[in-house]
Amino acid sequence: MSRAPTILLCLGAVLCGSISWAHKTGARSPAETGKPLARYTPTVRLVEQSLPSVASIQTVQGQEAPGVFTMGIGSASVIHGDGYLLTNEHVLKRMTQGQVLLPGRPQLPFRIIARMSSEDLALIKVEAGESLRPIPIGRSDDLMLGEPVLIIGNPGGLTHSVSTGIVSGLHRSTALGGTFLPRMVQTSAAVSGGNSGGPLINALGEQIGIVTSKKLDGENINFAITADRVREMFPALLSAELRYGFALGVEVDMYAPSGRVKEVRKDSPAARAGIRSGDAIVQLDGKDIGHGFDFHLALVDRKPGEDLKIQFEREGEKMAAEIELGELELLKPVAEEGMKNGLQFEGFDGKWDSLPDFDKLEAVAGGQVEAPTEEAYKTGNGENYGLRFRGFLKVPREGLYTFYTSSDDGSRLRVGEQVVVNNDGLHGVLKSGGRIRLKQGLHPVEVTFFEQGGAEELEVSWEGPDLSAQVIPKEAWFRKE
Repeated sequence: MSRAPTILLCLGAVLCGSISWAHKTGARSPAETGKPLARYTPTVRLVEQSLPSVASIQTVQGQEAPGVFTMGIGSASVIHGDGYLLTNEHVLKRMTQGQVLLPGRPQLPFRIIARMSSEDLALIKVEAGESLRPIPIGRSDDLMLGEPVLIIGNPGGLTHSVSTGIVSGLHRSTALGGTFLPRMVQTSAAVSGGNSGGPLINALGEQIGIVTSKKLDGENINFAITADRVREMFPALLSAELRYGFALGVEVDMYAPSGRVKEVRKDSPAARAGIRSGDAIVQLDGKDIGHGFDFHLALVDRKPGEDLKIQFEREGEKMAAEIELGELELLKPVAEEGMKNGLQFEGFDGKWDSLPDFDKLEAVAGGQVEAPTEEAYKTGNGENYGLRFRGFLKVPREGLYTFYTSSDDGSRLRVGEQVVVNNDGLHGVLKSGGRIRLKQGLHPVEVTFFEQGGAEELEVSWEGPDLSAQVIPKEAWFRKE
């Protein structure tokens, strides 16, 4: 599957036209500026409204050579007054330390809260000593070709630079550093290295995307992750229960303009406290909940056993409850006796459009391999075959792990009985990820893969506590001797 070349903006697009200004924009009036009204255009007003919510990022990046460091730059947007900012994951690559610059403020160090390379999304936090102004996160399901957009970012290290343009394409897909990004929005607004992670802003002052990449062999063909994709993936990005090891059991609607409860897990602490689907959470421990982002961010750094005071509305009635966060139930590791490095594999012949049920098929090959790859078994022409790998994975320490499969065509990874990565279907090389919290020790795993036609590839990688994103080493795979 060939794709046009793209470039990561590791160092970071767009508005003009007539717009109607609502109250409480945050922009100054012409009388306050003392400048002629004719100069105070809608674009100027939008920039003034949005500028306090955009940060420039500077990072120190470690290199392969010991003691060698380089500087990286990027952009970010404030999404919560407590100091949470959204950016691209690739902006933080190899980062050893970093700081952000917000308008009118000194440089502030930040810590990484969450990152997800398969979506090129990251969440960081600064301690500003006071509330920051978040940018409203809009919707991208109704974007119109030609509508004006604005980008504020840090191109080439020129902090808080502004460019304008239009929405020039919808439903685009790009590939960045081996990561496939679907449902991108294309913009004509100027983008350079350093804009990555910055907001794509519409005429209402809402963030409708995160600037991510540009096309090298074209002019003003630039791409942003859509706001709706961010909404969809934000719960997985933060994964608060998995990250901090507690159990709550509430899923909120990320598209609702409130903290509306979408689902309550059976027998969870939330269910025992009487929370129901359809309730609207308005406050958690004194923090106002205006939408799904607020809900998830209120769970950062929570721990099992903590009491969570919750206020919610049900059919217009205000209600309250106190929930004791439970401890997340984790898969128990298996004994290491009788284990040997490697995995058992089976090879299958067949033509499929998706992963078959290998239990119902007869294997035509089998044996042991050091790691799961497409090379374990192939047909004569390298097409129409499948593989199943089974064994155990040694987890070095307890914590949150993100697993990825990069495959052409489909693949799936299970840990225990849980499907962690589902990368099924006919497609070119596509990287997909999923998360699970695991205890230290050996855990049963199964990797399945099929190839129909064209090129073939299978690679399994992970990242976790003290582990940067990397292919799982052969030393971590085990099988019963």
